[in-house]
Amino acid sequence: MKRVLRSLIRIGLILAGFFFIFHLPTLFGIGKDSVEIHGNIFWMAVNSDLQSILQIMDPMYLRFFKELEIAESYQYSMTILFASLVVIIIAAIGMALLILIVPEKVRNRLKSGVNFFEAVPDLLIIFLFQFFVITLYKTTGLKFLQLYGMFGHKPYFVPIVTVSFLPMFLLLQFLIRVMTEEQSQPYVLYAKAKGIGRVRTLFIHIIRNVFPLLVLQLRTIIWVLLSNIYLVESLFNINGFTRQFFIIIQQGGDFTSLVLCLLMFCLPLLIIEAIGWLLSKRIKGKEAISL
Repeated sequence: MKRVLRSLIRIGLILAGFFFIFHLPTLFGIGKDSVEIHGNIFWMAVNSDLQSILQIMDPMYLRFFKELEIAESYQYSMTILFASLVVIIIAAIGMALLILIVPEKVRNRLKSGVNFFEAVPDLLIIFLFQFFVITLYKTTGLKFLQLYGMFGHKPYFVPIVTVSFLPMFLLLQFLIRVMTEEQSQPYVLYAKAKGIGRVRTLFIHIIRNVFPLLVLQLRTIIWVLLSNIYLVESLFNINGFTRQFFIIIQQGGDFTSLVLCLLMFCLPLLIIEAIGWLLSKRIKGKEAISL
């Protein structure tokens, strides 16, 4: 019951934030020598949009969404998002375990490499992938990667790789740090004293204890992925969900349609938090898990 109430409060705060941000231009006006605040106009606009939110079951909205193929484009973008998330989690955990197992000199060099790649700009990675695929095609004639979403094509491999690259290093850097800190905990020293091997302690006990922290970090990873998906869909000319969102804006979409799209965009974060909470509770048993 407590979590349901907390979820309802969060949804209410999200909607309140949408109301405030969308109508912020109507609240402030520029006078001759000062900034004017138009509270009455602001509340009238908020009240009008609140009435439209209450009529959200109107068939007009379903018709509007069907004409723009919102469901198909949303499914495509979410497929890229969740596939990228799976790739990021598996690759980051695997590389983190590998880095912590190798000798210290090699480990320090690998950590320096991780820090370097984590600081590379997102756009540079996207441009490098574009340059690599186009150059490979021009020099060899090989076209084994679909790069652009033209003529109904929907590429998967290149968007997933480009979207996952930097968030993977961000999560990897985080896992290396928390696992290194975890190795100094008393239970690790106790495991060593009992003769339990370092690899076994790392794979079984440390991974289990850092899992709730991994779930918390996934919030940041999801937001980075969503921003990267927007860049990829724009630069690769892919007809994904973000493209449909801007079509709604260009066609003068009403407040309710925009709010529905934004809530759909935020849905992955809520799903990941719910799944993470359930998995964390299952791993920790009856111990309280706070997300």
